[in-house]
Amino acid sequence: MISLIIPTYRNPEFLDLCLRSALEGQDNKNEIIVVVDGFVEESKHILNKYKDSINVLPLADNQGMQMALNLGVYNAKNRKLCIINDDNVLSKGWDTVIEQNLFTNTVLTINQIEPTGPGIFNFPVKDFGRTPNTFNYEEYLKYEKQISELKTTIDGGIFPFAMWKVDYMIVGGFDTLYKSPFICDWDFFLKLDLKGTTFSRTHQAHFYHFGSSATKNGKEGIAFKATEGPAAQTYIYKWGIPPTLYEYNSHRPFGQEIKGITF
Repeated sequence: MISLIIPTYRNPEFLDLCLRSALEGQDNKNEIIVVVDGFVEESKHILNKYKDSINVLPLADNQGMQMALNLGVYNAKNRKLCIINDDNVLSKGWDTVIEQNLFTNTVLTINQIEPTGPGIFNFPVKDFGRTPNTFNYEEYLKYEKQISELKTTIDGGIFPFAMWKVDYMIVGGFDTLYKSPFICDWDFFLKLDLKGTTFSRTHQAHFYHFGSSATKNGKEGIAFKATEGPAAQTYIYKWGIPPTLYEYNSHRPFGQEIKGITF
């Protein structure tokens, strides 16, 4: 059994599609935790629609993605976690793929399909719609099944991902020092890398991702984009290196000693 953690911020239409796909696509009855990061009333009609199948953590005030994720994980009852965005659409049998491919002390990235690209993470590009209203759910499921393959690569360490709860807790989860939903995930994966976690990506499942629908490309896009630079500076202050991608999406400059840490 898996605990699926979904932080959401002012994105009810996307959340609706996300929850529909999570419930319709699962092979087993998993725990689904939706952390509503402020503006609860905006999503109440969607939460009520799925109330018998999900657990809801409503935060009266917006506290940021990092705190939302941490609180979701702290409340998770299962040993295995899957962390996604509220603008992800999940594939059929997503939980079985995770169960079959997730090992201890490993972060398993689930491959994504994105409507535009190519991006820096090498996701397949296929446009099935840019909004929930225009999204072609059946065509996505058909295509996802066609490109699915029993292959795992070593370029994980990106959203969406699955891992064991104990590993999340060992590194203290996401650092709430970051006042931005950006860069904090790079920090999180670097902590895991330093403790000896391995990273992989499964190509057996592909979640659809509309792409920052609640942040950079959402209704408060300008404000969110403005936080990315300061977040990068926080990362540099903490680690002594800029947030850079190395081989296989690693965030670790191997062989260097910086600020008392041997990377």
